[in-house]
Amino acid sequence: MDSKLFDTLLEPIFIFNQDKVITYCNDPAALLCDLSPRKIMRSKLTLEKLFHFSEEIQGLKDLTQVTDPTPFQEVSFTIESGKVGKVQLTIQPFESSDSASPASSWIAFFRDVTLEETLQKKYRAELEQKEDVILELQKAQLELERYSKNLEIMVQERTQEIQKLNQLMGAMLDSLGEAFFVFDSSGDCLEVFSKACETIIETKPSGYKIWDVLKVSESKVPGFKQWMLTVFGEMLPFEDLAGLGPNQFSHSQGHHIRLEYHPLRGTASKMDGVVVVATDISKLVEAQAEAAKERAHAKMIVTLIQQKKQITSFLQETQSQLAELQQEFETVKTLDPENLFRNLHTLKGGAAVFSIQAMADQAHQAETLLTQWKLKPTKAHFEELKESALSIGTQFRNFMIQNESLLGSAEKRNQRWLELPAARLFQFQAQLPDSMKLPFVQDFLMEPIGDFFLQYQEMCRSIAENEMKRLAPISFHGSEIPVLPEAYLALFSSFIHAYRNSVDHGIEIPAERESSGKSELGKIETFFDLDTTGSQAWLKIEIRDDGGGVDPEKIRARLLAKGIPIAGKSDQEIIQHLFDSQFSTREKVTELSGRGVGLDAILAAAKNLGGKAWIESQLKKGTSLKVQVPYLTELPQKKTPRAA
Repeated sequence: MDSKLFDTLLEPIFIFNQDKVITYCNDPAALLCDLSPRKIMRSKLTLEKLFHFSEEIQGLKDLTQVTDPTPFQEVSFTIESGKVGKVQLTIQPFESSDSASPASSWIAFFRDVTLEETLQKKYRAELEQKEDVILELQKAQLELERYSKNLEIMVQERTQEIQKLNQLMGAMLDSLGEAFFVFDSSGDCLEVFSKACETIIETKPSGYKIWDVLKVSESKVPGFKQWMLTVFGEMLPFEDLAGLGPNQFSHSQGHHIRLEYHPLRGTASKMDGVVVVATDISKLVEAQAEAAKERAHAKMIVTLIQQKKQITSFLQETQSQLAELQQEFETVKTLDPENLFRNLHTLKGGAAVFSIQAMADQAHQAETLLTQWKLKPTKAHFEELKESALSIGTQFRNFMIQNESLLGSAEKRNQRWLELPAARLFQFQAQLPDSMKLPFVQDFLMEPIGDFFLQYQEMCRSIAENEMKRLAPISFHGSEIPVLPEAYLALFSSFIHAYRNSVDHGIEIPAERESSGKSELGKIETFFDLDTTGSQAWLKIEIRDDGGGVDPEKIRARLLAKGIPIAGKSDQEIIQHLFDSQFSTREKVTELSGRGVGLDAILAAAKNLGGKAWIESQLKKGTSLKVQVPYLTELPQKKTPRAA
């Protein structure tokens, strides 16, 4: 029996092991102790540590001698908090299917009589003031004692108790989400069952044979009866035999129903019946299938990354095989089963190697249908085979679409590609005639500038989320401009400070933005431009946000505090001090800002390239960081230190 069955009972329940350590208690039990269930079980407490009983509890001293329930014993108690009370309790053995409980346990049922005793004292005091009433009650008590000796009344009272117990057990079973029912040695299902049986095993089992309830096929019924005979004959331990019974139920709606069996013992531990527990594990099965699918997808991605050359060959060969498959079904009058099987098996094997599970499964299904068609070559079987085989191409195209970012363009997939280090290409470029050097750099060494800024998208989203701000995706303009990456790596990496500033300092929280008439979503835009109008070509980069802008008065106050002269400077000139080393308007250092490190790195990187950087801002409107550097088509010469 599962200890969680007692969670819904109103009476205090404790379960403890041979060392008397409490392994389970329900909420009423914890309430009686003025503690939480979790603290009781985590502290490994015993009943003697929780309660100071007025007398020794029967059976608690030597639990191994308790094989049957002890008589209810009424005792007074106190607990550590000073609370006093009186309970009636009994101890009995308890065998639990709950893996959290020990194999050998005992259960203590408490009946709190403190309130009842208090009320009795109150009523007794009132009755003592009315002797006439007391005498009448004494006469009535004598009459009740005479009636109690009447066997018929005792039977009726006992019947009522059993009915109440059955009602309680029925209510407990119906409150569970699992189907419980019992069958005896004749295979008859008893009257006791939970309401969940109606949906989980789709019937009320009472009065039916167990093999009919579990939908055991006619050919397997003799074997099932033999299993029952072995179970009730107790020829082997029940735990060894339980696993040999049917472990699944065939549900009409395709639900996954798990079956478990537990012994029901009566007097002298005789096997009186078997409890069947049916559980709908459909969600668990679905979760496991989804997890397996995700693992296969992850494995596929790793394979695609690690085996680039092999995947290119596979893609080309698969396209050829699919074309052959299409032609065989549409133009060949008579199918060649052996050739078709080889084609399907090759497609399945290739898909399996690269963990393309959907395609592999589709090819396997087509193989199965091919076998059916060979045994019975009907038109219906042919059409089913054709549809399944051609669907392999659909799965392959889906795979190509879903993984285009990993596989590359069709141009890349349809021919062999070589990877070379950029240094080798620079060495080769140096040996070319001057007229060929620039076209070579543009074709083979330059990359779109936007590729080096995509990394900041996720960083900005994460910062905004941590600061309870809302941010639209960063928009990029002019991302296709080609640049020589090696020339600008230091500059591009320094822009992390600009994006952080835009989110941390610039973009306001939603409430502030709404009060200013702005959208809740903050906006950051990045502009790339190439100016070739003069003798010198310039690469221009601007990062613009629509945040709160820069307050020049705060910067003035900080500059004055540092003793820096600012007389006669305009607001725009004051704002440029944000590029000063270790300058910050933050009073408190946070994870993102406050140390004054950031914009000065951008300015330094721009100057190293022969360019410049500046800030334009409007209070409550937003801020723009602008950078202008020479557009380089060859690597800049490394500066050598001058001799002293």
